[in-house]
Amino acid sequence: MDLTKENFETLHKTQDFLNLPASNVIEILKWDDLFVLSEESVFNAVKLWVNHDDANRKNDLAQLLTSVRLSLLPLEFLVGEVLTLCLSCAECIATIRQVIKDKTDTSFIPRDTPRRTIKGDKMALVGGNDLDMASTIDIFDGIDKSWTLSKSIGINKYNFASAVVGHWIVIIGGQNSSSESVTSVEYIDLKSGQYQILKPLNQARHGFKAVTLRRDLSTVVYAIGGFGGGILSSVEKWSRQTGDWEIITPLLVAVYWHSVSVIADKIYIAGGITLENGKKLSTNKVQMYSVETNSCTYRAPMIQRRYAHSSVALKGKIYVAGGSDYETGTILDSVEHFDPNANVWTAFTKLPKPRHGISLGCFQKKLFIMGGSGANKVFSDVWEYDETNKSWKASTNLSRIRTDTVALDIPYDSII
Repeated sequence: MDLTKENFETLHKTQDFLNLPASNVIEILKWDDLFVLSEESVFNAVKLWVNHDDANRKNDLAQLLTSVRLSLLPLEFLVGEVLTLCLSCAECIATIRQVIKDKTDTSFIPRDTPRRTIKGDKMALVGGNDLDMASTIDIFDGIDKSWTLSKSIGINKYNFASAVVGHWIVIIGGQNSSSESVTSVEYIDLKSGQYQILKPLNQARHGFKAVTLRRDLSTVVYAIGGFGGGILSSVEKWSRQTGDWEIITPLLVAVYWHSVSVIADKIYIAGGITLENGKKLSTNKVQMYSVETNSCTYRAPMIQRRYAHSSVALKGKIYVAGGSDYETGTILDSVEHFDPNANVWTAFTKLPKPRHGISLGCFQKKLFIMGGSGANKVFSDVWEYDETNKSWKASTNLSRIRTDTVALDIPYDSII
């Protein structure tokens, strides 16, 4: 799988690829981390595959097209290339025409999140637990291995959740300068640095998490749990088609300062602070929300109860690191990972130092730990996991101290 992702530009032109059944081609084209020059390469792979056996494969075209991120294609390419291939497919033509119409709308919100490209990657560290920390974004360039601090992003709130949609970072909820939970939602344009207002949440919340999933030719954002007049179990879903937030199936147990990770259309909500018998405590419970069934179930609990920790998915496993135990006030250095297939948590290499409010990120298939707090200090240091030596090693420091942030993969041509 890794070889296919990294060498797709070459492999999609080979006989091995052209002889694959449609189901395998669709699976490959859906990968977020397919390394391509641009989305045109993905469409060209579809075109080559269909034309390889045109008589028998035209019927698969509509389904194949659902794996192409049409909103990322230039208008002239949609008209000149995509429509030309799809002239005999009425279903495809209707979809393409809708995308063309959307792209000519000045208020257009991209349906899709760009894939990683062979040009390189960038990672953005967004948010913080006070107005000053949350006012800028720290961006890591995977080519020159350096952090760059953005100018002010114009957001006057903190403890918000964030997610990537197209070339935008969506800033959701949080607390205002009076420490009140808010419903406001904005997006930051990663090319211009400007921000615009979107429709608000139904429930004011902070200390929650947001994730994006690609569903039905569109990127969907989920806002999960948090605190707003009490600990929340509610989950809201943002639809690009309407721009509205919809309240969906709630969590089994209300939590805030938890973590979320996504594997195969399953959202895993781990730990956090919850309420039992009227008393706040940290939990090791893990809840799994299935997008397919719109239902929530429990999975095996973590080894350590924790809150204000961080998690990330890497190679089919979920890694959870740091945080604190609410009852004892102990700041944690423990790390553990979860195998969804075996439903088992396993201890992993401990952090060099206990950290609360760290950000755990996956960048170029490596684990990074960034910032966080401990011993009444906030830090800017970054650690990278050395797979060979099974240890954490020091990496390039952040531009400034940060805690309670989230790491997001962003398109390489982001310039703020």
